[in-house]
Amino acid sequence: MIFNIVGINDQRILTALQRLLNAFNKSYKISALQYDYLITIIMIEYEKEIKVIIKAQGVTSENRDIITNDRFYDLKYLVLGCFYQLLVKVTGKRLSYGVLTGIRPTKLVHKYKKRYNDHEVWTILQKKYLVSSDKANLLINIVNHQSDLLGDISEYQNEVSIYINIPFCLSKCSYCSFTSYPYDNKSVTRNDYLNTLFKEIKYMGKYLSSVKIPITTIYVGGGTPTALSSIELKALLKIIDRYLLSDKVKEYTLECGRPDSLDDDKLEIIKRAKVSRISINPQTFKEATLQKVNRKHTISDIENIYFKARNYGLTNINMDLIIGLPGEQLTDFKHSIDATLLLNPESITIHYLAQKRGAQLYNADLDTEKSEYVAAFNYAYNRLTECNYNPYYLYRQKYIVGNLENIGYARKGYESVYNMLMIEEAQNIIGLGCGSSSKFINYDIILSPKNLLTYLESYQDYLNKKIKAIRNTLRK
Repeated sequence: MIFNIVGINDQRILTALQRLLNAFNKSYKISALQYDYLITIIMIEYEKEIKVIIKAQGVTSENRDIITNDRFYDLKYLVLGCFYQLLVKVTGKRLSYGVLTGIRPTKLVHKYKKRYNDHEVWTILQKKYLVSSDKANLLINIVNHQSDLLGDISEYQNEVSIYINIPFCLSKCSYCSFTSYPYDNKSVTRNDYLNTLFKEIKYMGKYLSSVKIPITTIYVGGGTPTALSSIELKALLKIIDRYLLSDKVKEYTLECGRPDSLDDDKLEIIKRAKVSRISINPQTFKEATLQKVNRKHTISDIENIYFKARNYGLTNINMDLIIGLPGEQLTDFKHSIDATLLLNPESITIHYLAQKRGAQLYNADLDTEKSEYVAAFNYAYNRLTECNYNPYYLYRQKYIVGNLENIGYARKGYESVYNMLMIEEAQNIIGLGCGSSSKFINYDIILSPKNLLTYLESYQDYLNKKIKAIRNTLRK
């Protein structure tokens, strides 16, 4: 459907309305040229109150609220709330997150928790943002759990976490939009890349040490870091140990990802390198799906490498699963959950397929009904919580199937500190390597080049920008 919206000229609000439309259906858009619905927005402002009325071809929605010091914010969510109610009438569809389209709804809850009790926050989520009762409860429970684990997360803003990107994979999964290159890439070899990355790690480590900024966590992701050879992996972990690791680092994660990237030599190297947490990601326990999404391994490979990791003394293992892979039904996902629980990892992350630009599946016609996604969410939540896995972090993505969320579950004491701090934007996250993102508490973002050759040629310029951005956040 196409909507022509009149009565609002503020581009920021129009952008928010477009995002809400996309949450209902990614094909919905705003256009004044040719449209299905003419939307008229009327605002009536009193001394301390504003009323918003939205009309569209016989359908009317209205809302009012008291204006605070942030008039724009109040107006924006009044308009969004009215538009949402109109869309519900037009489409017959409701969104469990109401008008919230951002990826970090728990961050909003953290903000309100500083001023209100749980019941008051729950009421605000339902009335102002139109979040469902179940999702409001989930968000509040996760934030309370994070507070129990970390205390006041604002206390971490004087520290940093480090994300190191290894952009090589054995093959590219069809649902993936991350920066990745074949592990035998010829134009820029793994050795070329690592030589530059090591310089960046060394430079950043020395700088942080010189200004006495502690590193809270280290996360090595990708790509698939263990797509590196044993010699390359050992060299990478050695340079991290020398320039980044200290007794103050609370967590050191290595994302192993695919089981076909691991062997005995690499597991031995990982164990010796003081890595505290690894991830082995099956994504599904259906053999046919693995082949369909271009993962070149079997279910037996997953199970074998998992037990090998245990034998090498790795005691903190995360496993990822995806709901919504092509051709899968609810019964397939239930089987994947049950198979993962039999392995008994310390944490399990449930992802809902997001149709990302750059992924082969972006325009795919996925045949699973939304109702099955909701049923899958309920099954995952009930099974995992009854097995003592608690939801501890949550984030959403654009175009996520079923308008749902990704949730990390963990046994007590195995929650990932990096995941919580990163999602809540509680501190500077410094990205090193090709395709990495650096995000700062003053909302600056520095995106390192995705092209390998460009990264090699310009890494020092980007490193200087990151250090300048860190300095800016330290100013009192």
